[in-house]
Amino acid sequence: MTTQYFCGVMDGLLDKYSAGYVEVGASVSIQLVYLVFGIVVERVRGKYSSETTWTMMAESLRNHVVATAIHILYVNVNGGNPALTRTYAIRPYQLPSWEEFVAHLAIGLLLRDFIFYFIHRFWHIPSVYKAVHSKHHEIIYPTKHNVLTISYMGLYDFLFLYGMPVIMIAKVLEMNLFTTMMFSFVSAVGEQFKLMFGDEGHDEHHLSGKGPYGVYGVSDTVFEFFESQDSKKEVKQA
Repeated sequence: MTTQYFCGVMDGLLDKYSAGYVEVGASVSIQLVYLVFGIVVERVRGKYSSETTWTMMAESLRNHVVATAIHILYVNVNGGNPALTRTYAIRPYQLPSWEEFVAHLAIGLLLRDFIFYFIHRFWHIPSVYKAVHSKHHEIIYPTKHNVLTISYMGLYDFLFLYGMPVIMIAKVLEMNLFTTMMFSFVSAVGEQFKLMFGDEGHDEHHLSGKGPYGVYGVSDTVFEFFESQDSKKEVKQA
């Protein structure tokens, strides 16, 4: 019954609005849930001495507002066509099968980890770091800040590190809109969970400027393994 109701709501929205604007509405909904979730996380999180300022919070939220404005502009310029995916606009709307949902979500999160790793590592090239990523590293100890300051960074940093990977992956996999929403949500709150339980690796990264560079640890583990193998070969050759 719940499935039929959701599909009925989607069909009603798609009858009334262009698919692109339905997509924008879904994106805004997920971001609002993300904000509420962050507030809840802060309430259940262990006590800590916060170094977050209202300016940091305002600039963090500004990135979400500007990204949404860009999304709306894109949809408007493209005649109401969606930016992320096309398949959900086919009616009657259908939810993905469980197999498709789980597969797309798992593949999406894995791809996001590797894409995030490469972009993040590129951001740490000295000249690029100064121009793009240094603002985010004004936060020395992420564990001493509100979880919503994950978005405290320059606009280009936010768009390319957090926005573009989700868009690219959702589009390449042709995710159903429901899957895209869940993918966006899990991508957004994953780092909140890490901060809630203490993210020492993130603190170490902000202190040293070195890894970890990925989100979930998979890409860092893979590349650390290959780098260690290269080091062993160099030692043997020496």
